[in-house]
Amino acid sequence: MVLSIFIIAAPLLLITLGALVSEYAGRLAMFMEHVINLGGFFCYALTLATGSLAAGMLLSVTLCTLLVFCMDKTASHFGANPFLVSLAMNLLFAALTTFFSALIFKTRGVLYDDSFQFSAAFTRLATSALCYVLVALIIGLLRGTTTGLALRITGSSADVLSARGMNPAFYRNLSWMIAASSGALAGCVLTARLSSFVPGVSSGRGWTALAAVFLGRKHPVIVVLAVLVFAIAEYASTTIQNIPGFASIPSSLLLSLPYLLALALIILIPQKK
Repeated sequence: MVLSIFIIAAPLLLITLGALVSEYAGRLAMFMEHVINLGGFFCYALTLATGSLAAGMLLSVTLCTLLVFCMDKTASHFGANPFLVSLAMNLLFAALTTFFSALIFKTRGVLYDDSFQFSAAFTRLATSALCYVLVALIIGLLRGTTTGLALRITGSSADVLSARGMNPAFYRNLSWMIAASSGALAGCVLTARLSSFVPGVSSGRGWTALAAVFLGRKHPVIVVLAVLVFAIAEYASTTIQNIPGFASIPSSLLLSLPYLLALALIILIPQKK
């Protein structure tokens, strides 16, 4: 059970740490939900094109990150509101996923191919290990490097960076690139685990990650604990129907358990004023 919970938590934790970096920089990445889906789609398409899952994942993350980088630079050039730009990117990524799926594969539904098949047990373990390694690297970046320190104070003390000759805009842009990379890679992980691309593969994880950041109050340890709570809820939602006496509970209600929990915690846990 414990191993299953940590496997479930792995991609969500990666997404959440990426969102946390953007929150530190004062520009919460509201595009997380659909950059996950776009990353998963690119992973599927590019893996088929290259014949390599590793290449497909790398190219997918690169494309999604470059897309966010270009849109951020364009928005900054025209002085657009970052919050609205982030929401607009969420809509754009959803549209791009549907558009490219219809254009390349002639369908907006589930994508399946015999050459995109992987061992379920090995893929779950390998992708979980990859996620945790990257989570450790992000935490190490935030806590042990000058760049991480600059990222952590960009949102609250941008004037300090400017006084030291550092450009806050650079770190804001970097935070979105880290968030985009994390979300896209999580999409690759989820798609590889399914051995297919399923529209909406994120299943609300992007929004759940934002909820975890909100509940964690920018503290990595509390954020990680929030992610584990959501992972436990997801594990319970998929296993509770196998328990005698719970089989009559509607599956739709059980599947919504992690999101209902997130909503309840946001309402019930007091936030700092």
